[in-house]
Amino acid sequence: MLREYDFTVIVRGELPETEAVKALAQYESLMVGEGGEVLKKDDWGMKRLAYPIKKSFRGYYVNYDFVGHPASVAEMERLMRIDDNILRYLVVRVSEDQKGDIDIAARKVALAQQEKDAREAEAKRRKE
Repeated sequence: MLREYDFTVIVRGELPETEAVKALAQYESLMVGEGGEVLKKDDWGMKRLAYPIKKSFRGYYVNYDFVGHPASVAEMERLMRIDDNILRYLVVRVSEDQKGDIDIAARKVALAQQEKDAREAEAKRRKE
């Protein structure tokens, strides 16, 4: 059964960009495996951490909204616990009340509309 998840990960900031992309690609392949799909990927970029994590002061943040199987999520979490390049991660199941499979196309449209509304609100706020 496919479920929707919100997944945020912080990659070690000291890594070269190619290594960070390679580390994230491994988890992206798990997301899309077995019929899953990435609905939205937000690259938040390099940020200073509020406190040092594993002796790192900076981290590369990426947020995903994806549809996948619970087994894929469990495997991703297992691999992240032992990956030294991942500082922190958080996986949240978005739709608790979902009874069947998610309509991926309809969810993509809804996310696009939310993003459009947010941009319009931001533009309106800046105008004022």
